[in-house]
Amino acid sequence: MATEDPLDFAHAAIVQVANIASSLGGESKRPVCGRLGAELFLVADYIDTAGLDQEKRVRLRIPKLLRDVEAICNARTKIRRGLGQLTTHSRDAEEVIAHIQKFTKCDRKSSKRDESDTITSTKRFTRPERSRHANELFYLTLREQMCCTCQSNGMREHMESKHLVRLLLQPPAQQATSNSLVQFDMLFSSTPFWNESQLSYWQDVELLVPSNNHTSNKKRPRFADTDGQYTHANIMAAKQMRQVGQGLFCSLIGQGANWRICLSIQEGGLQHCFEPLKQRVDHVPGISLAKILRSYHLTARMKVVLAYIIAYSVWQYYDSDWMKTKWTSETIQFMRESNTSADQGKLFTWKPYLSIHLNDEDSQCYEYSKIAGMVHDYPRIRALGIMLVEIGTGFPLHKDEQQAQPSAAKVNNELFTAISYTQDEKRWRDFDYPDYMSAARHYLAPDTFDQVPYVEESSACEWRQGIKQRRNILYDKVVFPLEDLLQGTKWMEDYTNIAPLDMPSKATTMQETPVAPEGFEQDKMPKPKKKRSKSEKDASKWLSRLRGFNMELAQVARRVGLNDVSRRVRIAILDTGYDDNAPIFFSSGVEGRLKGWKDWVDGSGQPEDCHGHGTHLVALVLKCAPEADIYVARIAKSPIELLDSSENVAKAISWASREWEADIISMSFGFADEQPCISGAIREAQYERKDAILFFAAASNYGANDREMFPARHDSVISIRGTNANGDFEDFNPPKHEDESAVFGTLGLDVPSAWSNSDDEVYKSGTSIATAIAAGIAGCLLGYISSHPPERPFYNAKYRAWTRQGMHAIFRVLSSNTLKAGYLYLTVWDLIGKAEDVRWAKLGGALSEL
Repeated sequence: MATEDPLDFAHAAIVQVANIASSLGGESKRPVCGRLGAELFLVADYIDTAGLDQEKRVRLRIPKLLRDVEAICNARTKIRRGLGQLTTHSRDAEEVIAHIQKFTKCDRKSSKRDESDTITSTKRFTRPERSRHANELFYLTLREQMCCTCQSNGMREHMESKHLVRLLLQPPAQQATSNSLVQFDMLFSSTPFWNESQLSYWQDVELLVPSNNHTSNKKRPRFADTDGQYTHANIMAAKQMRQVGQGLFCSLIGQGANWRICLSIQEGGLQHCFEPLKQRVDHVPGISLAKILRSYHLTARMKVVLAYIIAYSVWQYYDSDWMKTKWTSETIQFMRESNTSADQGKLFTWKPYLSIHLNDEDSQCYEYSKIAGMVHDYPRIRALGIMLVEIGTGFPLHKDEQQAQPSAAKVNNELFTAISYTQDEKRWRDFDYPDYMSAARHYLAPDTFDQVPYVEESSACEWRQGIKQRRNILYDKVVFPLEDLLQGTKWMEDYTNIAPLDMPSKATTMQETPVAPEGFEQDKMPKPKKKRSKSEKDASKWLSRLRGFNMELAQVARRVGLNDVSRRVRIAILDTGYDDNAPIFFSSGVEGRLKGWKDWVDGSGQPEDCHGHGTHLVALVLKCAPEADIYVARIAKSPIELLDSSENVAKAISWASREWEADIISMSFGFADEQPCISGAIREAQYERKDAILFFAAASNYGANDREMFPARHDSVISIRGTNANGDFEDFNPPKHEDESAVFGTLGLDVPSAWSNSDDEVYKSGTSIATAIAAGIAGCLLGYISSHPPERPFYNAKYRAWTRQGMHAIFRVLSSNTLKAGYLYLTVWDLIGKAEDVRWAKLGGALSEL
């Protein structure tokens, strides 16, 4: 065909030759022939998945490639004979294989990730694409069948049906049925002229469509079956299909209650059979994505998987008639499923449906819409970008319903609102995935697709070429970044195991208790205020972000081959004790993590805290290290009494090291002068534990008015300073000693946590708060590091993390520089959303360099 795209032609031709070569290799038992087929398949895949940066170069080289392939085969009509002659002599065949490899060799090198560190490489999925022919045949056949013969005023009339169709959207792993078939899963409402009040039930339908374009309305498709896979013909024969007469589609789906109807497009019509039901869908209207976002709390994993499924489906159907319906948070819907009629239906976020009427068409769904004054000219692309923002932020986009506005103004308003949301980090809370936000921004940016602009009065070939290039941009800028994120988190592998949504919880989860800030180390409870300060809100978001990281580690651990640690990390907190009546200690799983209590003040066998400072710190460590066991030593009744409690501190250090075998000892206090008994206890613990114990201590809260406190300045202790949520070091920190190359700081301003005799959280500031958070981060990292099995790289170096030098090295690679030279801001943000190998290489590499 003169108008056929050269890339499409080359891909189809090379696949055909590759199939023949592979088949011939098996028949003639010539491995070299099979290798030639495999290499040709790689070339075909490379052509099909070439990005925009490679496409121009590929097009220039296509003619020569086709000539080379033709020469290999000797003649187009005698491919098998030519391949047979070539592979008779293995040396000639090897030379041809080497020649074929040159086609992709250069681009393979340029497109690979950093080969110097194989740990950081991430494989890109092959894009299994439904053919345009399959999409068109599917749509047109259903549209023709969407008519029924109904009774009206005593007369039978042939009329167009208004059946509602819901097409199940699924990622590539579940799309293909065989080499020659594409499977589509749908739900149909059984009532013509559908509306919610008339809905009787949903019918589960599976449709198998030929995936090539060698079929017509009069000729049954023929498919080769050389590789042992089921073909269209033998699958349909096994199912004993029956012809569906024109106009009988309505009655067919009305008869299929509690069954799964299997349909096949054959010989220009539909064939059908009944199969056991695979899913029981409640006979109620679906729930829109917008309503899901308003009513439910979606986890980060739910959001990324859902966004990827929708984005991939838009890419898959982009140049088909399925885009004639708006793809928005209103048309993307979810159906309740139940095992029995008595069960309450469950909603699965990984099973979105597109709700459409096949005979409806929206002018706002065209590929290109040049309306005067409109900023973004591609409605389909713009709509997906808005949905990505809605899913990421967890709320549907607010829309201006002013009727007086022109249509262009309304569209622009919606676009600019979505763009502003992508720039407002506050709206994303604990869903901090840069690749995700980048994908949304690319889709919303009006200039992203300007490199392949729409040209009016273009030819059919130019039109198809423009669509293909825009689809390539869509994949490279949106679909692949989401795919890469799912691979990095290992969420792609078992997304169907994501639990259904709980009962609506948005009202409770989004409420925040307004509490006013409190000064450093004050004894009195602060009086509640209606509004929190900006720094308090920022600190809450900071902790939510850290909580998201901990959840990510817990979710990916087993899927990436990490071991369940035989011994959990142990953190000992030396302070004023803790009030076990605080609400946090009644939370699920918390009580079982509080493993030890020792009172060096009154000898009490039950936890208590007369002040509140210790309660605040214990609750913080519980949040920051959710997989660690906590041990608490009460060494004073209040921070003021600490001045006379050095002996208690020394006893607590020895007890924590010997009896509790703590990995980390956190001390959120300090003395102006060195305390010999504490120094002795630290040295003794290190000797007995062979340096495999970590000490954390607060630097000071007096700024430049005093030097760093003891034991923070002890050589064996990690000193911690406080920052705000943006990493700026607060003025209450002591100055860095001239002999120190760097000091560490983390969140220590207006941090919310529990308090004694209070049902609400209170906000505290100081290096003591930052110390608890740093100890919690260290505990989280130790648990992660200890779960790596012996076959992993850097295994022999991982035990250095339990030493001060090792944890210093880890903190350095995780910290960001600040405006103050030598002041390092500690977070784990660089580990969020990364592939497991990348994450481990960052930490293991730091330890191996010691």
